[in-house]
Amino acid sequence: MAALGVTSTATVAGCLDALSGDESPEADSNGGSDSNDDGDGGNGDGNGSDSWPAIDHGELLSDFESADEWVAVTGETETVPDALTGSQALAVESDGDQAAMRIEFPRGIDLDGWDTSMAIRADAVDQVHIEFMAPSRGDHLTSIRHIPDDYEGWLRLDFGYIQKHGDPDLSDVRRLNVVAVGPEDGTRLVADDLRKTEGADNGKAILSFYDGHTSHYEHALDRLDERDWAGTVPVDPDQIGSGGRMDLAQLDELHDRGWNICGYPSVSTPLPEMPEDRQRQVVANVRDTLADLGFEDGSRHFYAPADRMDDSLQTVLREDVDSAVLASGSPTGAPPTNTHMLSQIWGPDLHGGVRRAINLCDQYNQLVVLRIPRIVELEDDEEASGNSMSLEDFDELVDHIEHRGLDVVTPSDVVDGTMGGSDESDEESGDQQGVILEAGEHHSFGDIDSNTTETFALEEGILTADFSHDGDADLTVELVPTGDTNGGTRMIPTTSTAVQSGESIVTVEEGTYQLEVDADGAWSIDLDQPEVHSDDLTALPTDVSGSGSSYVGPFDTEGNVSLDVTHDGDGLFIVDGYGADGRSEQLIHQTGAFDSSRSYSAGGAVWLNVEADGDWTIALSDS
Repeated sequence: MAALGVTSTATVAGCLDALSGDESPEADSNGGSDSNDDGDGGNGDGNGSDSWPAIDHGELLSDFESADEWVAVTGETETVPDALTGSQALAVESDGDQAAMRIEFPRGIDLDGWDTSMAIRADAVDQVHIEFMAPSRGDHLTSIRHIPDDYEGWLRLDFGYIQKHGDPDLSDVRRLNVVAVGPEDGTRLVADDLRKTEGADNGKAILSFYDGHTSHYEHALDRLDERDWAGTVPVDPDQIGSGGRMDLAQLDELHDRGWNICGYPSVSTPLPEMPEDRQRQVVANVRDTLADLGFEDGSRHFYAPADRMDDSLQTVLREDVDSAVLASGSPTGAPPTNTHMLSQIWGPDLHGGVRRAINLCDQYNQLVVLRIPRIVELEDDEEASGNSMSLEDFDELVDHIEHRGLDVVTPSDVVDGTMGGSDESDEESGDQQGVILEAGEHHSFGDIDSNTTETFALEEGILTADFSHDGDADLTVELVPTGDTNGGTRMIPTTSTAVQSGESIVTVEEGTYQLEVDADGAWSIDLDQPEVHSDDLTALPTDVSGSGSSYVGPFDTEGNVSLDVTHDGDGLFIVDGYGADGRSEQLIHQTGAFDSSRSYSAGGAVWLNVEADGDWTIALSDS
């Protein structure tokens, strides 16, 4: 059995980003789950109408009544009468494996603090992607949802972000691209009721400890408990205490500490291959058995075996339980409009995208559900099997969630509206707590002339460069993404004199890179991703100065910052601002002497990178 990992990027039809799922092995024949709900936190259709999966809360972005709003990019569009609301829905169809359409918002729409969802009918679709151009292709976010193989008919999808390109401004979204990826012999998607709903005030995570292994009790309980976190344990009640699983007393202890003990039945016949009455019997049996064992709260939530879902099982789950989970390779909105199709990803895939998903949930206040298999302690030369997660990786995962400040919640928190939020007093004071950025990679390179380095890995965050060059021409260094890494080639700032040394800082996406170095003499460059702690921040107001190229920071900022800047050199003078959240802003780009003020839209931990050939000063203060 395979668990869905985090998606990676490719190109669709030459202009749209497509994502393909990476798969990781799971522990046994059980899997995630899948179905539909309107997010009312209870069984059935709390939407108050018969139009599910259309909803009536949030704000409508498109009801697809005006087909002229949508333009086919790949394939053709057509109106269809099978609409959930109004008189029509809109289909996009092609005779290949991709079909795409777009809608333009010339004045821009505000999605900052909002989540996006849409009703779809997957006539011939494996995946649905949405690209949020904010405001242009160079600055956009991508979401992807996988459609269960057995599913036919209408469903509702919540779109959480899994890829980030450039520096998106969600307050100014100018275009949405909807991309359907389907079979090679033809793809068809029908869409209706595209909406935005108000998002959470902080990022959220659910930790799903599949099968309730004793290693979860031994290694996870204390680590979560010391952080005041509660986990979730999907179990088959008939297998409690067997095959290395926790016994009833251990599950009772977890339950007493606020954990959800949820249904996850073992079935010899896949649920979508059963008649509806048999599906209902399986769902009711696992729910009622867990409730009888004292786990009534968690029994309301269902993890479907093998991530299998069809229309009839969706109906059963919406009527008989409060939420369901399935592997879908992406985060989701928080709170989701569809609690019966919570998207889950493979937790051990830390450097294949899980860390990135956590980072994006932190930045955009969304929900990531992580599947945690059996936890194993390994020797130095051992690697975890596909059905397990090393204790070292689990510690890294927990630390990363804590460092990014996500709220760890349970399915009950999601459906009951008790997901909580970040500490308001910290937000109001602008305090940065604990580790702001974790230590990443370190690489050193050098040569005597122009060269392209070997491929190397970087984590998302900041990258410092300490460089030197002894030649007669300028040194230029390009940071070039390789493979599926997001973003384009970018320059690492260097000074413009032939014999030189200096340092600089940039922000980078997680991925693999090469350096392309143009030099006519000996050169060296050390790349580092240092840990940044709250104790490292310098409060404003403060004055900094230097000579030549360098960077200064990190500074603790609460919002807009005023800079009074001088430079006495004759050459190019550039000042860029970089934030720990990945945002960047060019503040100055002048030639020669400079003596003036600038405003910087900062917030949180920020650095200033300076390219100069003379002496410079910068006075920073809150504006």
